[in-house]
Amino acid sequence: MRLVAQLRSFAERIPDWLSSLRPDDPFPRDAFFASRICFYPGAGRDGHAVKAFGSSHAVHCFVHADYGMTQTFLEDALDHPVVGFRGYRMFVRKQLTELDLVPHGWQAHVRAEELGKFTGRGFVQPYGFLEILEREGSLGDDHGPRRLAVLFLGADGIATYDALWCQDNEVPPPFSVLLEDYGFGGQYSPFSAGGLLERIATERNRLPQFLLVSENTPPWPQYERVAGVDGEAGGMHGRMRSLYHRKPD
Repeated sequence: MRLVAQLRSFAERIPDWLSSLRPDDPFPRDAFFASRICFYPGAGRDGHAVKAFGSSHAVHCFVHADYGMTQTFLEDALDHPVVGFRGYRMFVRKQLTELDLVPHGWQAHVRAEELGKFTGRGFVQPYGFLEILEREGSLGDDHGPRRLAVLFLGADGIATYDALWCQDNEVPPPFSVLLEDYGFGGQYSPFSAGGLLERIATERNRLPQFLLVSENTPPWPQYERVAGVDGEAGGMHGRMRSLYHRKPD
């Protein structure tokens, strides 16, 4: 079975807040984080998570975090869409601050000295913006939902997961996380098994339901591959990525 066909079995209706959002509305933080979210640390401009989980209507909201990608570069990628974003146009772009995302601050669960050990290429100036994408009028539901919401962050993927999903609040963990290790890109800790991301998600009991895992990336031990579902090539290197679900407790 193809990946998208499997994910269609988890299709949901577009969230009411996203369907009714107007350009001048403030960032609906609580509604956004109460929605199903796919998180992609180290995403760059890769739209594979949106292609897989968005086109299947399984997820309408995404968080992409990458401290090596400038906002200008991402905006250009959105204006000249890559895979996953094709067939959509910008409905509204909302510039955000840290207070918009974590208005009450956050308690770090990883020691500061464990974060950001990479000292090669410099990190970008932190930023955050919410992109509401609207499907082009000539396309239908078979292409994807009428609207998608993507939160782009110029930020550390591990610290982002900690700040957004590992706090003592009612925010549920992401529905899915895309894992691919890019060691040459300044990754000081793997996103795969044994890395800081898995550690804080496990310790804080904030594990997603699904992982989409690249063939070069060891999956987290709490997960097993979904039987009978084909892998799908994605990312800048076109590596095969496979769907994993969380094992029963």
